[in-house]
Amino acid sequence: MSSLPTDGYDRDDLNAFLAEYGAALGAGDLQSVSERFAFPALMVGPQVSTLVSDPEIVHDDLRDRLAAFREQDLVAAVARVGAVEQVTDDLLWAEVRWSYRDENASEGASERVRYLLRRGRETFEICVVVPVD
Repeated sequence: MSSLPTDGYDRDDLNAFLAEYGAALGAGDLQSVSERFAFPALMVGPQVSTLVSDPEIVHDDLRDRLAAFREQDLVAAVARVGAVEQVTDDLLWAEVRWSYRDENASEGASERVRYLLRRGRETFEICVVVPVD
């Protein structure tokens, strides 16, 4: 597997996708979050894997967690891209560290996630979500 170029349009597109996805997460906008998924998608955890067949499953999975972030006054989700592996021309694995921040940009929570992303609809779509932490 090769590394995605750091100076090509793909890296810029990846960063733009994650910035938009992070803005939707930070705003608690479940509709915009679910629009970033390919259906079906897969969420893989240490104990269980969940087939994500439609937007409602994304909404159900994230609703309580995003509400809890809002209760902690966390209003932004900032992505830092780690390792990226290009699988094919249209598929890549990306490791992302999410920093959840308050209105003063202080980090209140963080997590690392690996995503299998597919280029589609002129941007990326989330196919697989794997929490790393």
